[in-house]
Amino acid sequence: MADTPEAIGNATRELVERQLGILGFDVQDGRLLERVRCFAESVALWGSRINLTSAPENPSELAFHIVDSLMPLVLAARPEGAILARLLTARCSVLDLGAGAGFPGLILAAASPARFTLLERRRKRASFLQLTAAAMGLANVTIDPVHRGPAELTPDFDIVVGRAFARPARFYSSAAAALRPDGVAILYASREQPLDLPAARAAGLDDPTILPYAVLRGSRPVARRLIVLPKPN
Repeated sequence: MADTPEAIGNATRELVERQLGILGFDVQDGRLLERVRCFAESVALWGSRINLTSAPENPSELAFHIVDSLMPLVLAARPEGAILARLLTARCSVLDLGAGAGFPGLILAAASPARFTLLERRRKRASFLQLTAAAMGLANVTIDPVHRGPAELTPDFDIVVGRAFARPARFYSSAAAALRPDGVAILYASREQPLDLPAARAAGLDDPTILPYAVLRGSRPVARRLIVLPKPN
């Protein structure tokens, strides 16, 4: 296994490139893979010090989280993902609720011209996100280190994403508060995770489109889902 941040970054880049090829995703921006390498190197350097994510030194694990984060863009190019096709363009503003180690917000920002705000109230993680976004050359990212519940959010965003963020009901209420009319909430979920969809409707979101997919974790495919919920006009 790679054992230095530089080696981990390079190995992760290779795995991500290979997995995106298997998924049929055309990496149109040549900077994406270099940004992936830089991100993985940063996680490897800081991960164990500030408890960013499990196995920060494992390229296979990092590649899983990175490719999973990119799945809205992968699925947008497929017929079943047509609802995502208009998203993550230069005109879009995106809020990542609880950005943590940068999954998915920092990775999506590396692949998309949309404008991203990453909410992360933990000081050390917010500092990591700020430093890593700068190292990746991401001018489209703002880090917001203030804790904001639904009552503190305003409807300024076209897209709200959440991955490993609290319970689904909390995500739905926060997303509904932060979305403009006609905006879209995107929840990353495992196949087994209860979705509590009545809570989404109670929060004011429309019925979801559920997009299943699989991402390799090492050599094992892991079943995942994107839950895409529009906010009505």
